[in-house]
Amino acid sequence: MRIGLACLLLAFAGTAQGQSVHKCVGKGGAVSYQSEPCAPAQKAVKSWDATPAPPPSNDELWRRHYRRKQGEADSRYLSRLAGTDGSRASAAYAPSPAATDACAAAKARREAILRQHNDDVGYDARRALNDSVYDACK
Repeated sequence: MRIGLACLLLAFAGTAQGQSVHKCVGKGGAVSYQSEPCAPAQKAVKSWDATPAPPPSNDELWRRHYRRKQGEADSRYLSRLAGTDGSRASAAYAPSPAATDACAAAKARREAILRQHNDDVGYDARRALNDSVYDACK
């Protein structure tokens, strides 16, 4: 039964035929694209074959998949070599405890001076205090 049905379907299944597209210009310059040839009242400007490209074979799909995976692996490897993969970024820039202590001390010193003078400190003095905090915290 199945074999008979398969043979019947194969008998009715024709080969995929390409389709032609015709560009026609009518009176007044109206442009139309159609699959039938242009009517006698229209001028045929262009005609071309519009057969779609066949789908890629299974081998081609696997080749593309392998190339994409290989490219991703190469990219990860090269990023790791260059140090731009982000895996070690946080560890490389972790401040030492001494640096954090110096930063906290500079901030506390700045706050103490500002409190002592009731925030009545000139621009140059504030700039010097902020610069010292910046130098301690960088």
